[in-house]
This record gives sequence, C-alpha cells and structure tokens, in this order.
Amino acid sequence: MRTTITNRMMMGASLLMMTFFFGINANAETCTQVPTCEELGFTETNCGSKKALKCQFDQTKLFCGGDQCKVGDIYYSDDTCSENYNADKTVVGVVAISGVVAGAGVIVNIDQPSSTYTWAGAVDACKSVTRGGKTAHLPTRGEGRIISVNFYAINVGLSKISGAVQLTNDGCWTSEKKSASKAYCFYPKSDTIATASPYNLNYIRCVFNF
Repeated sequence: MRTTITNRMMMGASLLMMTFFFGINANAETCTQVPTCEELGFTETNCGSKKALKCQFDQTKLFCGGDQCKVGDIYYSDDTCSENYNADKTVVGVVAISGVVAGAGVIVNIDQPSSTYTWAGAVDACKSVTRGGKTAHLPTRGEGRIISVNFYAINVGLSKISGAVQLTNDGCWTSEKKSASKAYCFYPKSDTIATASPYNLNYIRCVFNF
C-alpha cells in the first residue's frame, strides 16, 4: 500500500516525539539520534507540478505527492492551480496537460491575437509573450495535438477567466517545419495537422511549460 503524505507526516512527527522523550530520560551515552530527512521520506529536490512537503531539518528536501494540476485547471504565476478563477492572482493560462516532471506540463495562453502571422513572425510573436514571469513559445506539433485532444476541457477553463479568448478551429502555426517550403499548423477543434507555406498567414496560440 502506498504511503500518503498524511501518513508520512504522522510517521515523521512520531519519530520526532520519540526522539524528544528519549532525550529527556536518557543520559549522554544513550542519546537517540535525530532521523535524517531521507529516513523520513523526504528524498526529492524538485516535485515539478506535484504537491511538495518540505522537511523541517532541510527545506531543500521534499516529499512529492500526487499531481496538483488537472487538464482545464487555471494555472497561476505562483505555480498553483485551481478549477476556479481567482481574480486576486495573476493567471498564466489553462492547463492542457500536467507534466510528470518539471517543464513537461503545457499551459495554453489565455489570449489569441486577432492578427495573423507568417511562420517566422509567429515564432517571434510567441517568444515576446510573457505572463506571470513565464515566457511563451509556439507549440510543437505534439503540443498542438494535446490542445486538440483537450479542446473542450481547455475551453471550460478559459470560460471562467475574465477577458480570456476561447479556442476556435482557426488554423494555428506550430513551431515545426516539414521542409524549407512547408511548415506545420494545427486546427484545435478538428484535431487536424496540416502544412502550409511559411509565408502564408495563420493565427497563433502560444503556450507555456511548467
């Protein structure tokens, strides 16, 4: 049976209490050694998008819980997620997929510009988008597919955010080229990947990683 965060905390607290009481009743030759963070289960240094519990003896040692973010959750600049919109926080976007490791999660930007871009212009346009301390990029083909697969859940999340623009089926550039004369684009609602001349004009939907 997997040990939960609560059980880990109870185990750690019990060991600390045992150490305290043994220390009171024992003489110098029989003092109980305080357990290390690793012995208490705090063996990680980066939990990515998972819930983290810090060891009180060494704040850099963590115990990682379950995934914190779900598809369709609103992602904030303080690296927290919620199903509900909080106007007091800075929104980064809506979660398209929650990464197993840090940097593998995908967040869809809340805005889609009304203007269109050539492929090179699209790459530069997304690089210039920052939100909540994070810098966006043009999605890869794989990230475009992730957005398509989770189209409806993402739009539910976007619908809760004041001023956000929901996904449509407008053709959007990806960051990948098939050749010098062809670049990939994706259609979010129909889950279609196509190619077009990089000099054509298409929309963009920038994404962030977490």
